[in-house]
Amino acid sequence: MNQQERMNRILAELETKQSLSLKDIMTITGASRDTARRDIVKLTEKNAVDRTYGGISLPHSFNRLDDYLDRAADLNDEKNRLAKAASHLLKNAQLIYLDVSTTVSFIPRHLDSNDKLLAVTNSLDIADQLLRNSRSKVRILGGNIDRESRNVTGTKPLAELDHYLFDLAFISAAGIDSAGVYYAFEEEIEFKKKLRGQTKQLILLVDETKINLPHNYRVLPFEEIDTLICNQKLPAQLEEILKEASVTIINTKEK
Repeated sequence: MNQQERMNRILAELETKQSLSLKDIMTITGASRDTARRDIVKLTEKNAVDRTYGGISLPHSFNRLDDYLDRAADLNDEKNRLAKAASHLLKNAQLIYLDVSTTVSFIPRHLDSNDKLLAVTNSLDIADQLLRNSRSKVRILGGNIDRESRNVTGTKPLAELDHYLFDLAFISAAGIDSAGVYYAFEEEIEFKKKLRGQTKQLILLVDETKINLPHNYRVLPFEEIDTLICNQKLPAQLEEILKEASVTIINTKEK
């Protein structure tokens, strides 16, 4: 199947399902992961689709993210490198926050044996990784557990943030572009803004699929980000905007 045939099949499937994950595209076309990504880029350049967190959708239609556990298997090597770079910022930290993110979930694998570090999260999977891979004290915010995202939700975890002033908070995003940092769900707006106010340094980890990708809600301006960790050279305009906002950029591709 050549590229045009693959794209035709993808677009036909989109008319029915409205959105497709990377894995869906691989299944539909029988293509490899790299080929499927190239098809996504080509369709995006033609304005035939919108890129979303984990796949594509029909233009101007955003659906919920694909299941957390499905996303956790994608780009593991790149996410691990981002997490390793993030862990180097932890030398003198005593209180940190690890936000719900498949990328952030790799950070516990790189923590040292510091048993004085207190790590707070609202993610079941990150709490489990902390227990398995570190000697840190672990605390999970209280509230209701969302089955799909495997994290604690509701007003209680938001209120609990008032009790902390974190040395560092590590977050990811649905996408970033020159206008700022985007998230997929409305409930993330207040949580991310509140977290910004409760931490001394906010660290954003983004892989190559999130760069120049807007999403449903623009939540944080770059002035609210202290450090951006990425895995490829940023577009010149975006890099200039980040520097003007005094954001420290760490590029794992250059290491």
